[in-house]
Amino acid sequence: MMIYSIIAFFLIAITLFLINSSLFDKFRGKNQRTFEFFISLISTFIGFFIAVSLNTVLGEVNQKKNLVKILTATNLAIENSEMKTKGMYILPAKKGTDISEIITYAPVELPKLYSNLESNALISDYFSSNAFQAYILCSDNMDTFVKNANAANQTSERKVLIMEKYLKYLGFAKQVNNLEIQRLNDQMSEKEEEIELKKLTQQIINDK
Repeated sequence: MMIYSIIAFFLIAITLFLINSSLFDKFRGKNQRTFEFFISLISTFIGFFIAVSLNTVLGEVNQKKNLVKILTATNLAIENSEMKTKGMYILPAKKGTDISEIITYAPVELPKLYSNLESNALISDYFSSNAFQAYILCSDNMDTFVKNANAANQTSERKVLIMEKYLKYLGFAKQVNNLEIQRLNDQMSEKEEEIELKKLTQQIINDK
């Protein structure tokens, strides 16, 4: 986008110079039609580069809106997993139900949409690097928790601890998405988001 804008402004400057400079008075007088054609040609290129620049800007705006929709939908999936983790696994286990039996007929799963974020083109194009680092930390740990919770060689007591950790990381994942949504909606500057993400990433690392 920036390069197209620079070219357009450069061509405008050249056009103004050619029209107003006394250096070209004689040429303009003797070759008026050629001069007008040349100016018209430059104007066409100016219009082209401005149009490309505007289309690029509008395209980025729409892509960011689409990413916000994806992150919002992912957060709903995360919230659903939070409710399921509490209601189906942790609370029954605390009331004495064998969590291993529950997991046998209802295995633990990652939130729908969340595990596919890494391969989404919008994530690679518009997700901030700090947010992506935090996402990977959450995703890798959550994947490990899910595998360990479903493993047959883990005791029921151990599985309860794993599910509690998993629940906490679901919360971390939602926080990462919320920070990105705020930045993409211009509710938070990149610097402000960077500060918050560094705090959150440190919290995730310390919680391992």
